[in-house]
Amino acid sequence: MSHPFHLPHLRSYLSRSVRSGLSPDLLLETELLLLSFATGIQDATTYPDYQCFASNQTGNTVLLAVGLSGLGGALFSLRSVGVSLGTFVAGCYLWGQVGNVFGPRNRLWLLFTNVVQTALVFATVGVQRSTRASGSDAVAMVVITLLAVSSAAQVAMARPLNVPQITTAMATAAYVDLLVDPQLHSLNNRHRNRRLLFLVMLAAGSFVGAFAHSRVNSAFALLLSAVVKAIVTVMFLFNVEEGSLDEEGAMTERSGVAV
Repeated sequence: MSHPFHLPHLRSYLSRSVRSGLSPDLLLETELLLLSFATGIQDATTYPDYQCFASNQTGNTVLLAVGLSGLGGALFSLRSVGVSLGTFVAGCYLWGQVGNVFGPRNRLWLLFTNVVQTALVFATVGVQRSTRASGSDAVAMVVITLLAVSSAAQVAMARPLNVPQITTAMATAAYVDLLVDPQLHSLNNRHRNRRLLFLVMLAAGSFVGAFAHSRVNSAFALLLSAVVKAIVTVMFLFNVEEGSLDEEGAMTERSGVAV
């Protein structure tokens, strides 16, 4: 009889594991919440430096309209807003469609896209430390592009993971869905808990990013975001495979009620 950890068995296990989908369990929720925290850090850092958001494209869409109308003055940079919005949309389309080809919940795809996202943020840190970019110069546009594409890849990755309450970036719908939830005051409500924790983590990341920026510098704040994303990438190796929940767990996930 072959040993369960015999090399062919191990290869088979690893091959199956990296190609499996991930169950929407507590670990996956934690990973998405950490990515929300990283998003808050990024947006709190990019707005003071470049007068635009890297992830909050609702804000950028409004600012684009205000800027094109001739309003706003020095409150924001129309060029920065346009670059962030344009590269985010392009990045979301590219990463979303490529993910559809390889399987958006495939563990190997999730690992790959997270490695790229994290590398883009680390690259931004390197650019900022070497050039100290600010305002609307060409280097600043590179920084905005790197962060917007990274954010687009993150959102495109998060949406198909069967945890729609944690988008990792957009807060408006989460506020509304949380407050109109008919089961808002129920003792056990997993969907409410997810939305509430998402908003808390996004806000916490924003505070951390703002204070890290003001007390140290923006490169340090973005380094914190990159480290968090790197941790999440490693965590994806340990998620439970999709479909491995027992029947009771699967019913709980469908109902949205925590046990």
